[in-house]
Amino acid sequence: MKLASLLPVVALLLSLSATAQPAEPAKTSRVLSRESVIARFADAQSKFVDIDGVNLHYKDEGSGPAILLMQGTNGDLADWDGWAAVLAKRYRVLRFDMPAFGLSGRLRSGNYSVDRMNSLIDAFMDQMGIERFSIAGTSYGGLVAFRYAATRTERVSALILASSAGVEYGKPPAAAPAASAASAPRTSLFYDAVITAAEIEKNLRHVLFNQALVTPLMVERKLAFANIVGRGEESIAGRTLYERGDPQRVLAHVRAPALVLWGEANKALSPKTADAFVQALKNACVAERVMYPAAGHLLIVDKPAQSAADAMAFLDRYVGTAKPAACRKN
Repeated sequence: MKLASLLPVVALLLSLSATAQPAEPAKTSRVLSRESVIARFADAQSKFVDIDGVNLHYKDEGSGPAILLMQGTNGDLADWDGWAAVLAKRYRVLRFDMPAFGLSGRLRSGNYSVDRMNSLIDAFMDQMGIERFSIAGTSYGGLVAFRYAATRTERVSALILASSAGVEYGKPPAAAPAASAASAPRTSLFYDAVITAAEIEKNLRHVLFNQALVTPLMVERKLAFANIVGRGEESIAGRTLYERGDPQRVLAHVRAPALVLWGEANKALSPKTADAFVQALKNACVAERVMYPAAGHLLIVDKPAQSAADAMAFLDRYVGTAKPAACRKN
């Protein structure tokens, strides 16, 4: 499907009714080719690389100590645009669309586990020629980031978590938290054969405090990404393979300086969870916390300049090009 034919399909998706009930997707779920979506949404900074047989969409900006940014569920690397603009002034900022999201290709193995994402990070950073780096993650990307920092202590110079998943089960729009992954609601964004614009908009309004940020262009982009052929199977694979385990035990293995950022208006994860993260990071040499009164779950989009400035100040203290501050266990 070429660019010229993608636009009417996106228009059709935008007009679909949101009243369809969640259903198991067919083997060829969703309707847009990845190539056509790349033609519409890739930009001049977009790069693609094959890592372990996976075609990743990524961006590499700035210079200096490296930091890798990991997006959340239903997110893409553009969610970090505000951070990249700030951090690239003094740091080398890398980010890629995790498989099942954005413009990246599928994992042929079907293994969408957190461990596989961490091995993909290893391979990607090896390909980029970077041995030691900071890592930041939001929502599901935070879960990936802290498990990486806990298991690759020699590679991680700092950890930043922005409204991270992994401790508390998230709440979908107008739903209470589930007691377990097995009993979690069958969210339509995972299970519908075709995702509608109404579903995308509802989710964005749930994770963002500033409702003016939910623009037609943002809805169009997320809608197209969610409707790439095969995304239904990818979403279900990631959800099925998720094992919460004991996050406090994992977090206790983090040694790098850690920063926890949280939106006080977070509807998906309780602001109290920020304290749980700080307490669990008991062996990190530093564990700091910053709260944002007018920010929701996706605070990196709600408060891009402020949260990026806080992240920059933290990185400058502990991993910057100038002599970093001594990092001692609290």
